Amino acid sequence: MKPQNFDFEKIQKNIKKKNQQKNLLIVVMTVLLTLCLFWSVPKVLNQFFYNPAGKNAYLANNQYLFSRQIYNELTLPSYTMTDLTIDQTGIGSYQIKETYSPKYSNEVVGFQGLEITRNKSHYDNNFYPISPIFSQELATKKTASVDNNLAKSNLLENIKALPKSTYVTVDLAFKEDKSIPEYSDWLNETTTGAETLWQAVRPPQNAITANKTPTVVGYAPTGSFSGISVTVTHEKKLNEDFPLLIGYLANDKQNNWPEEKRQTTHFKSLLNYLIENEDFLAQDAHLLQKTTLKNILQAVEKNGIKIYGVTLRLPAFELEKILQNEVIKTAYITQLDVFPLTSQSAQLPGFHYPAEK
Repeated sequence: MKPQNFDFEKIQKNIKKKNQQKNLLIVVMTVLLTLCLFWSVPKVLNQFFYNPAGKNAYLANNQYLFSRQIYNELTLPSYTMTDLTIDQTGIGSYQIKETYSPKYSNEVVGFQGLEITRNKSHYDNNFYPISPIFSQELATKKTASVDNNLAKSNLLENIKALPKSTYVTVDLAFKEDKSIPEYSDWLNETTTGAETLWQAVRPPQNAITANKTPTVVGYAPTGSFSGISVTVTHEKKLNEDFPLLIGYLANDKQNNWPEEKRQTTHFKSLLNYLIENEDFLAQDAHLLQKTTLKNILQAVEKNGIKIYGVTLRLPAFELEKILQNEVIKTAYITQLDVFPLTSQSAQLPGFHYPAEK
């Protein structure tokens, strides 16, 4: 048997080559693992925090936008959000900017900057105007009638001097609360040219804000979705879970309901949607919280909707008639628009104007 000749140099080269390949493989695997961790870990960690651009059971994305629109209808009578940007700045951290304009206007009147950091929010700029008559009406039930009458008289004199092409948006408070049918009858008897933008609902005594102030809530009686449009992925499920939350999703049966039932159902769905999607509320202590919304809902289910004020949009001369009506307690104009004249008599089409004096 012949002795074997080993080429030790060749064997060492092969071992070295295999070690190099093994080390290269380890380096590649380490790099890939690092990249996977770099991309996946933030995504995993983000799942533990509120994502304003994320989805819910009804939306594929933009859950914050949808919830904010619902909340704005509930609490913001005369303004609408016209633009929204959401930028992620870190794990569970987002920068949000909201732009607001008066309804029926493209004029920007305010911005709201909000920073959400791991389920806690901070306002850089808080735009949240509420007409004084709604909050004052809830703060005290006894207001000097002489002061109210003087304020109405002064407002009436100022309105008389306005051109006929003037439209106004005005907040009104009633001397006594009205049911939905009572308000509808009063409006039809008093004016023919007014559009109701918002109806203020009397909250129960146990419904207060985080600052221990009265809660101003209401709804748009049309049930229309105001502001930025949002794509609803599961429309049928949304309307089943929260009937008439959005008016255009109504089915045939709902369209045949009496107006009082339609409006009451819509208002209750506003409350229920926010209650069920409490992540939106929980990240911002400034918002009305779940307990407060439940208290309002229970009061409506027990006593029905009690309207103590409204926001109207109407020609100025129609407001003259309303201010002379005995049921009006106070009034506050939030917007005034003078439209281009459409004729020599400065009249707008579609309305019957009083004769020139």
